[in-house]
Parts: sequence; structure tokens; C-alpha cells
Amino acid sequence: MQPKQHNVKNKHEDPKDTAGKMADAVSYLCRVAAEEGFCEVLVDLLSAREKLETIATAGQVYRSN
Repeated sequence: MQPKQHNVKNKHEDPKDTAGKMADAVSYLCRVAAEEGFCEVLVDLLSAREKLETIATAGQVYRSN
């Protein structure tokens, strides 16, 4: 079995766009967690989604280098 190849990140992609896509993905995880009763992680997921939406809309990019 060959290892899965990952897409090469476009270094010119806007961080706000990336944060928006990540917020959408976390929104999906929130829905699944709520449907399955994973209340313990739902609070953390909602917090992460809120932070990502803030980055996507306000343009704040928090990066640790």
C-alpha cells in the first residue's frame, strides 16, 4: 500500500480563506458531535470554530513560528 500523497499547500493562498475553510470543516464536526452526543468535545469545537471565523472575517492571523 502506497502512502497517501498530500496536496502541496499553495503558499500564496490567503490565510483568511484557509481559516474560513477550516471553520466550515469544524462546523461539520460540531454537527456530528451534537448528533452523536459528544458534548464533552462540542464546547471545544465551538470555541475553535469561533476563533477561525474571527480570523476569516477580521483578518487576524495567529501563527506561531
